[in-house]
Amino acid sequence: MNRKAEERLPQIVEERLQEAYESIRRGEIEQMGKQGNGYRRWMGVAAALALAVSVPSAVYAAVSYFQKNVQREEDRLTYAFDLNYELVPGEYEVTPGYLPDGLSDQGAGQYYGEGEDWITVMPIYTMAELEKANKEIVVDNIEQVEHTVLSGMEADVITFKEAEKYRSHTYLFLFNEKEGYVLNIIAGYTVSKEEAMKFADSLSVVRTGDGSYESEEDKTQREKEEEDDRRAQQKAADNGETLRQLGVPGDKIYAVGEELHTYGGALGYKVTDYEFLESLEGFDEEGFFEYARFDGWLNEDKTLRPYKRQHYSGNGELLSEDEAEQEILRVDLEVHCYDDQWEGLTLDDAELSFELAYMDRTEDGAYTWAEDYYDAVPSEEYFLQMDNSAVYINVATHTEGEDRKDFFFRDIEKGETIGYTLLFVVDKDRKDDFLLSVTGTNSSIWQGEYMTAEEMQNGLEGYIRLD
Repeated sequence: MNRKAEERLPQIVEERLQEAYESIRRGEIEQMGKQGNGYRRWMGVAAALALAVSVPSAVYAAVSYFQKNVQREEDRLTYAFDLNYELVPGEYEVTPGYLPDGLSDQGAGQYYGEGEDWITVMPIYTMAELEKANKEIVVDNIEQVEHTVLSGMEADVITFKEAEKYRSHTYLFLFNEKEGYVLNIIAGYTVSKEEAMKFADSLSVVRTGDGSYESEEDKTQREKEEEDDRRAQQKAADNGETLRQLGVPGDKIYAVGEELHTYGGALGYKVTDYEFLESLEGFDEEGFFEYARFDGWLNEDKTLRPYKRQHYSGNGELLSEDEAEQEILRVDLEVHCYDDQWEGLTLDDAELSFELAYMDRTEDGAYTWAEDYYDAVPSEEYFLQMDNSAVYINVATHTEGEDRKDFFFRDIEKGETIGYTLLFVVDKDRKDDFLLSVTGTNSSIWQGEYMTAEEMQNGLEGYIRLD
């Protein structure tokens, strides 16, 4: 199908349309654009021109770029679009006339403040982009849809189920059938719905040029790339499942007092002692990477308060929700530098941090990676077990400014041994469910797209068992 409008509209109407587009580009009707109605007013002019030359009524519909059909099924909302290929798709620029207090323009439609105070204008659904999206926009887990008008456009304001509990963001969709685009605005959960709507009601949208639909050649290439991505993801998933079935080799698991070698034997790590503690009493605040994370979670005696957590299956199904008691794990370690060279690189410093690698036990007692996982209920705003990483080290030297990103690294020289202590926060009922892993050294388990399960297993540096 030939989709170019200049081959469909009567010539006089097309000429006037192109003159108007050129005027927009030159900024001659910029002020009308800022009021959010310049292009719509031009469409009225175009319609009048059409009447003047006795254009058949079918041409009037050409000024509507799409028709929207909405379907709600339980908590799923589907917008389906019938596109009018009689008109040329456009490219657009969006400018807000209002920003909530504290937000600043970061470019590319992103407006940020502190924490979750942010608003993002997502890439515009032009006619061309709607076609690429199979002419559908689908939103799941819907609780409520408020129909309104914002910036002169039909709009939907979407809130999600248990939005407060899950700290869900607010979604807004603005539909402009007459000018050929859909806007999707997302506001962080700490931005009120009223402020998000005020932002969305202040928008100026200017057509900056003509777009084009995807050619058959480009569509074929895109679909091939998407299919390649799906196959790669499936391959990674299949290899990951095979790796779980293989488990962690026994010779890759080290006991307390045994030395785990990494970086081709350049560094050796050993757990010399460990203890589960009820309290943080006696540990200096300066040794914590971010002591403020403990705000609200410490009792007066520096024991930890419980938190609400959720248990999920490997495919993301919520299995249960409960309250978890917490404690502190203290681990004393040594790292020794056998060589300051590794694969042609100089090891100026050593990674001192470990992470907790949660495991399942097979029928024969072997370890394999846990498929289920646990998360804090989002409304708890709980971050003490972030990335299952250590929260404290007693020998930190990178403590100021940008240097703090290397908080858990320490300069080391060949032949040197560094003794140090790490602290972790763990759930009391999961204290036997993990192995210790030097941060970053067992990353082969995430390479299923490029490695076989056997190669991922062989690429393991190893783990330390505390029991």
